[in-house]
Amino acid sequence: MKKCLKPIACVILAAISSWMSADAENNKPCMRIDFTNRTNDGKAVTGWVYRGKLGTPGASYKVVTLDGVKVLKLESKQGTGTLLFDISKVDLKKYPIMRWKWRVDCIPNGADGREVSKDDQPIGIYVGYGGLLSQTSVAFRWEGNTPKDTTGSVQYGMGAISVNWKCIRNKSDKLETWYVDECNVYKALSATGKVTGKIVLTLSTNSQYTKSSSLSYIEYVEFLPQPLQTAEAKLKKE
Repeated sequence: MKKCLKPIACVILAAISSWMSADAENNKPCMRIDFTNRTNDGKAVTGWVYRGKLGTPGASYKVVTLDGVKVLKLESKQGTGTLLFDISKVDLKKYPIMRWKWRVDCIPNGADGREVSKDDQPIGIYVGYGGLLSQTSVAFRWEGNTPKDTTGSVQYGMGAISVNWKCIRNKSDKLETWYVDECNVYKALSATGKVTGKIVLTLSTNSQYTKSSSLSYIEYVEFLPQPLQTAEAKLKKE
Protein backbone atom coordinates (compact mmCIF):
# COMPACT_ATOMS: atom_id res chain seq x y z
CA MET A 1 0.00 0.00 0.00
CA LYS A 2 1.26 3.48 -0.83
CA LYS A 3 1.14 6.27 1.72
CA CYS A 4 1.31 10.01 1.49
CA LEU A 5 2.65 10.89 4.92
CA LYS A 6 2.09 14.16 6.80
CA PRO A 7 4.14 15.48 9.70
CA ILE A 8 2.55 14.64 13.04
CA ALA A 9 2.41 18.32 14.01
CA CYS A 10 0.23 19.16 10.99
CA VAL A 11 -2.18 16.34 11.81
CA ILE A 12 -2.51 17.51 15.41
CA LEU A 13 -3.05 21.15 14.44
CA ALA A 14 -5.67 20.22 11.88
CA ALA A 15 -7.52 18.08 14.41
CA ILE A 16 -7.52 20.90 16.93
CA SER A 17 -8.85 23.36 14.36
CA SER A 18 -11.80 21.04 13.72
CA TRP A 19 -12.66 20.69 17.41
CA MET A 20 -15.76 22.41 18.73
CA SER A 21 -17.04 22.87 22.27
CA ALA A 22 -19.38 20.14 23.47
CA ASP A 23 -22.93 21.27 24.11
CA ALA A 24 -25.25 18.30 24.45
CA GLU A 25 -28.28 20.34 25.51
CA ASN A 26 -28.34 22.31 22.26
CA ASN A 27 -27.34 19.27 20.20
CA LYS A 28 -24.17 20.91 18.96
CA PRO A 29 -21.42 18.72 17.49
CA CYS A 30 -18.38 17.88 19.58
CA MET A 31 -16.44 17.72 16.31
CA ARG A 32 -17.21 19.08 12.85
CA ILE A 33 -14.73 18.23 10.13
CA ASP A 34 -14.95 20.46 7.10
CA PHE A 35 -12.58 21.86 4.49
CA THR A 36 -12.85 25.59 5.08
CA ASN A 37 -9.25 25.97 6.27
CA ARG A 38 -7.69 23.00 4.52
CA THR A 39 -5.40 23.00 1.51
CA ASN A 40 -4.32 20.50 -1.10
CA ASP A 41 -1.18 18.51 -0.45
CA GLY A 42 -0.53 16.08 -3.26
CA LYS A 43 -3.20 13.40 -3.16
CA ALA A 44 -4.11 14.26 0.42
CA VAL A 45 -5.28 17.44 2.18
CA THR A 46 -3.92 18.99 5.35
CA GLY A 47 -4.83 16.96 8.40
CA TRP A 48 -5.63 13.80 6.42
CA VAL A 49 -3.49 10.81 5.35
CA TYR A 50 -3.84 9.32 1.87
CA ARG A 51 -3.67 5.60 1.17
CA GLY A 52 -3.81 3.90 -2.18
CA LYS A 53 -3.84 0.33 -3.39
CA LEU A 54 -0.65 -1.29 -4.69
CA GLY A 55 -0.82 -1.91 -8.42
CA THR A 56 -3.96 0.19 -8.92
CA PRO A 57 -4.24 3.82 -10.11
CA GLY A 58 -4.88 6.23 -7.27
CA ALA A 59 -7.83 8.53 -6.65
CA SER A 60 -7.80 12.32 -6.55
CA TYR A 61 -8.78 14.32 -3.45
CA LYS A 62 -8.83 18.11 -3.79
CA VAL A 63 -10.26 21.03 -1.83
CA VAL A 64 -12.36 23.10 -4.25
CA THR A 65 -14.94 25.85 -4.04
CA LEU A 66 -18.42 24.75 -5.07
CA ASP A 67 -21.54 26.90 -4.69
CA GLY A 68 -19.41 29.37 -2.76
CA VAL A 69 -18.28 26.81 -0.17
CA LYS A 70 -14.98 24.96 0.19
CA VAL A 71 -15.62 21.22 -0.12
CA LEU A 72 -13.66 18.06 -0.81
CA LYS A 73 -13.77 16.72 -4.36
CA LEU A 74 -13.29 12.95 -4.76
CA GLU A 75 -12.50 11.68 -8.24
CA SER A 76 -11.46 8.28 -9.57
CA LYS A 77 -10.58 7.14 -13.07
CA GLN A 78 -10.34 3.34 -13.02
CA GLY A 79 -8.64 3.66 -9.65
CA THR A 80 -9.12 3.72 -5.90
CA GLY A 81 -7.93 5.65 -2.86
CA THR A 82 -8.83 6.64 0.68
CA LEU A 83 -8.30 9.57 3.04
CA LEU A 84 -7.97 8.91 6.78
CA PHE A 85 -8.60 11.21 9.75
CA ASP A 86 -8.05 10.31 13.43
CA ILE A 87 -11.25 10.90 15.47
CA SER A 88 -10.16 9.03 18.60
CA LYS A 89 -10.93 12.13 20.71
CA VAL A 90 -14.64 11.82 19.95
CA ASP A 91 -16.58 10.12 22.76
CA LEU A 92 -18.92 8.09 20.56
CA LYS A 93 -20.97 6.98 23.56
CA LYS A 94 -21.88 10.60 24.24
CA TYR A 95 -21.91 11.71 20.62
CA PRO A 96 -23.10 8.65 18.69
CA ILE A 97 -24.73 10.43 15.75
CA MET A 98 -22.61 10.99 12.68
CA ARG A 99 -24.06 13.45 10.16
CA TRP A 100 -22.61 14.41 6.81
CA LYS A 101 -23.37 16.42 3.67
CA TRP A 102 -22.49 14.85 0.32
CA ARG A 103 -23.32 14.78 -3.37
CA VAL A 104 -22.47 12.61 -6.37
CA ASP A 105 -22.04 13.80 -9.95
CA CYS A 106 -20.88 10.55 -11.56
CA ILE A 107 -21.47 6.92 -10.48
CA PRO A 108 -19.16 4.17 -11.78
CA ASN A 109 -20.82 2.44 -14.71
CA GLY A 110 -22.70 -0.68 -13.54
CA ALA A 111 -21.39 -0.46 -9.97
CA ASP A 112 -23.00 -2.88 -7.51
CA GLY A 113 -21.71 -3.55 -4.00
CA ARG A 114 -23.30 -6.99 -3.99
CA GLU A 115 -20.88 -8.25 -6.65
CA VAL A 116 -17.14 -8.44 -6.08
CA SER A 117 -16.39 -7.70 -9.74
CA LYS A 118 -18.50 -4.50 -9.61
CA ASP A 119 -17.83 -3.36 -6.04
CA ASP A 120 -17.22 0.32 -6.80
CA GLN A 121 -18.70 3.39 -5.09
CA PRO A 122 -18.36 7.10 -5.89
CA ILE A 123 -18.09 7.72 -2.16
CA GLY A 124 -18.07 5.71 1.04
CA ILE A 125 -17.78 6.99 4.61
CA TYR A 126 -16.08 4.56 6.98
CA VAL A 127 -15.56 4.62 10.73
CA GLY A 128 -13.24 1.97 12.10
CA TYR A 129 -11.39 0.92 15.25
CA GLY A 130 -8.53 -1.35 16.17
CA GLY A 131 -4.78 -1.47 15.78
CA LEU A 132 -2.06 -2.67 13.42
CA LEU A 133 -3.09 -6.34 13.47
CA SER A 134 -6.88 -6.08 13.45
CA GLN A 135 -9.31 -3.44 12.17
CA THR A 136 -13.10 -3.37 12.11
CA SER A 137 -15.12 -0.75 10.24
CA VAL A 138 -18.68 0.20 9.40
CA ALA A 139 -19.28 1.91 6.07
CA PHE A 140 -22.10 4.09 4.75
CA ARG A 141 -21.98 4.10 0.98
CA TRP A 142 -23.47 5.79 -2.06
CA GLU A 143 -23.95 2.87 -4.43
CA GLY A 144 -24.95 2.37 -8.05
CA ASN A 145 -27.33 -0.53 -8.67
CA THR A 146 -27.34 -1.74 -5.05
CA PRO A 147 -30.82 -1.30 -3.46
CA LYS A 148 -31.02 1.15 -0.57
CA ASP A 149 -30.65 -0.30 2.95
CA THR A 150 -28.80 -3.32 1.56
CA THR A 151 -26.08 -4.45 3.95
CA GLY A 152 -23.05 -6.60 3.47
CA SER A 153 -19.67 -7.51 4.90
CA VAL A 154 -16.24 -8.16 3.48
CA GLN A 155 -12.91 -9.26 4.92
CA TYR A 156 -9.36 -8.53 3.80
CA GLY A 157 -5.94 -9.74 4.84
CA MET A 158 -7.09 -13.23 5.90
CA GLY A 159 -9.80 -11.70 8.09
CA ALA A 160 -7.61 -9.13 9.83
CA ILE A 161 -9.62 -6.29 8.28
CA SER A 162 -13.40 -6.48 8.46
CA VAL A 163 -15.88 -4.05 6.90
CA ASN A 164 -19.64 -4.01 7.47
CA TRP A 165 -21.35 -1.74 4.95
CA LYS A 166 -24.79 -0.28 4.27
CA CYS A 167 -26.17 1.35 1.13
CA ILE A 168 -27.52 4.79 2.07
CA ARG A 169 -28.07 6.21 -1.41
CA ASN A 170 -27.84 4.89 -4.97
CA LYS A 171 -28.51 5.73 -8.62
CA SER A 172 -32.15 6.55 -7.84
CA ASP A 173 -31.04 9.74 -6.08
CA LYS A 174 -30.50 12.90 -8.09
CA LEU A 175 -27.01 13.64 -9.30
CA GLU A 176 -25.39 17.05 -8.72
CA THR A 177 -27.62 17.46 -5.65
CA TRP A 178 -26.55 17.90 -2.02
CA TYR A 179 -27.99 15.54 0.62
CA VAL A 180 -27.59 15.50 4.39
CA ASP A 181 -27.67 12.06 6.03
CA GLU A 182 -27.02 10.75 9.52
CA CYS A 183 -26.68 7.49 11.41
CA ASN A 184 -25.99 6.15 14.88
CA VAL A 185 -22.41 5.18 14.22
CA TYR A 186 -21.74 4.06 17.80
CA LYS A 187 -24.64 1.60 17.63
CA ALA A 188 -23.36 0.28 14.31
CA LEU A 189 -19.82 -0.12 15.63
CA SER A 190 -20.95 -1.72 18.89
CA ALA A 191 -22.78 -4.38 16.91
CA THR A 192 -19.42 -5.55 15.56
CA GLY A 193 -17.77 -5.99 18.97
CA LYS A 194 -16.07 -3.96 21.70
CA VAL A 195 -14.94 -0.60 20.32
CA THR A 196 -11.30 -0.23 21.37
CA GLY A 197 -8.09 1.26 20.05
CA LYS A 198 -7.64 4.07 17.57
CA ILE A 199 -10.81 5.31 15.84
CA VAL A 200 -10.45 6.55 12.27
CA LEU A 201 -12.79 8.28 9.83
CA THR A 202 -12.13 7.28 6.21
CA LEU A 203 -13.44 8.72 2.94
CA SER A 204 -13.21 6.33 0.03
CA THR A 205 -13.83 6.45 -3.72
CA ASN A 206 -13.20 3.74 -6.29
CA SER A 207 -13.98 2.74 -9.85
CA GLN A 208 -11.28 0.17 -10.58
CA TYR A 209 -13.53 -2.89 -10.88
CA THR A 210 -15.92 -1.34 -13.40
CA LYS A 211 -13.04 0.30 -15.30
CA SER A 212 -14.97 3.56 -15.32
CA SER A 213 -15.03 6.90 -13.47
CA SER A 214 -16.57 8.47 -10.40
CA LEU A 215 -17.00 12.03 -9.12
CA SER A 216 -18.38 13.12 -5.76
CA TYR A 217 -18.10 15.83 -3.10
CA ILE A 218 -18.40 16.07 0.66
CA GLU A 219 -18.84 19.30 2.63
CA TYR A 220 -18.54 18.11 6.23
CA VAL A 221 -18.81 15.28 8.73
CA GLU A 222 -19.89 15.97 12.32
CA PHE A 223 -20.69 14.06 15.51
CA LEU A 224 -23.71 14.93 17.70
CA PRO A 225 -25.48 13.63 20.84
CA GLN A 226 -28.85 12.98 19.20
CA PRO A 227 -30.46 12.72 15.75
CA LEU A 228 -31.69 15.92 14.11
CA GLN A 229 -35.35 14.83 14.22
CA THR A 230 -35.09 14.06 17.93
CA ALA A 231 -33.51 17.44 18.62
CA GLU A 232 -36.17 19.28 16.61
CA ALA A 233 -38.98 17.41 18.40
CA LYS A 234 -37.46 18.33 21.76
CA LEU A 235 -37.34 22.04 20.83
CA LYS A 236 -41.00 22.02 19.71
CA LYS A 237 -42.01 20.34 22.96
CA GLU A 238 -40.19 22.96 24.99
